[in-house]
Amino acid sequence: FVMILLLCTTAQIKGSGWVVLVDNPDHRYFRTQSQEAHMTQSDVAAAMSVLLGFAPAASHPSISSSKLDALLTPNPFKRPHAVFMLEARGINQVTLSGLDFSKFGLESYSQRRLVDESNRTAFDLPENEVMLESLNGISDDDCDVHSVEKELLDLALWLGGSYTGGHQPLQGNLSIPLSEELMTFNLLKGADQIFAKELISLHQNIRRVAAIHEDLAKSSQDTTELLIGSFVGVKALQEYYGNDNIPQQGLDVFLNVVVKLFHSLRLSYGGQIVGIISINSNVVPSSDGMFDVKLSSRNSRWLSELGPFKSSAMSNSTIAEVKLVRRAIAWSTGLILLIATLVG
Repeated sequence: FVMILLLCTTAQIKGSGWVVLVDNPDHRYFRTQSQEAHMTQSDVAAAMSVLLGFAPAASHPSISSSKLDALLTPNPFKRPHAVFMLEARGINQVTLSGLDFSKFGLESYSQRRLVDESNRTAFDLPENEVMLESLNGISDDDCDVHSVEKELLDLALWLGGSYTGGHQPLQGNLSIPLSEELMTFNLLKGADQIFAKELISLHQNIRRVAAIHEDLAKSSQDTTELLIGSFVGVKALQEYYGNDNIPQQGLDVFLNVVVKLFHSLRLSYGGQIVGIISINSNVVPSSDGMFDVKLSSRNSRWLSELGPFKSSAMSNSTIAEVKLVRRAIAWSTGLILLIATLVG
């Protein structure tokens, strides 16, 4: 289980920030000691491709193997093949300046300076091999106010807090405990309601994705999963309350929820998942984000598949043959890289 936190601030150098890598102490996907002090968005995108089991896209020609070697552990046969990507946008420097990651229960984490290349970085993946799941929005079945109220109550109980309903739906108070205090959101206020609904959406979609993964895990087919979403709840608090302490507390609540959600995903995925959380000052349309993820028809990472990975047409013997060939190619590639490294 890994989390990567991208902190893009409004520092004097435009787009500067931090990449905080939080690794699973029992199984490391990242090098803990690295001489690479800086990373660009393209570096992060390329690393994500490798963590999913693919070669970096051709749109990132500047990414050298030395950069990836400095970031990732050397074993190419142990990759998580699942990525959780979540971006919180519009967070200003005043709000970010109060962050203290030591209080969120993160283990074995390190950080690198993030250098922003542009507003968006393309992230290209083969469409037939990746299951892309959106973490945005509440399902149609849960859009009515009474269903949202039930989700609020479930969320509050899950976080050890409470929800007290008002005279009308979505007019109550959502109370969530922080390390030293209890933060209460008054849903009569538009910003507080946006924040609460964003938390509900994230919580609901993570449960949905975990259930889908558990169903896929019962089959014998390999799966590669990209879970992606955005969070604008803190931005809403910031626009309403300004530089008051409430946006800072909201960011703390958000990160507490994210860490808790990652722990639940780690159990569902058996520890084989990477999380990337981008907290930045960019203000872009809700449909956009730091990474522009596209599924294309580029070649498979190892060989051409017989069809989309979801297809049930592949027999067990065919799947076994594909796995055998992949394993042979992987070991051959690894031996070639090892010999090349020794030769220098």
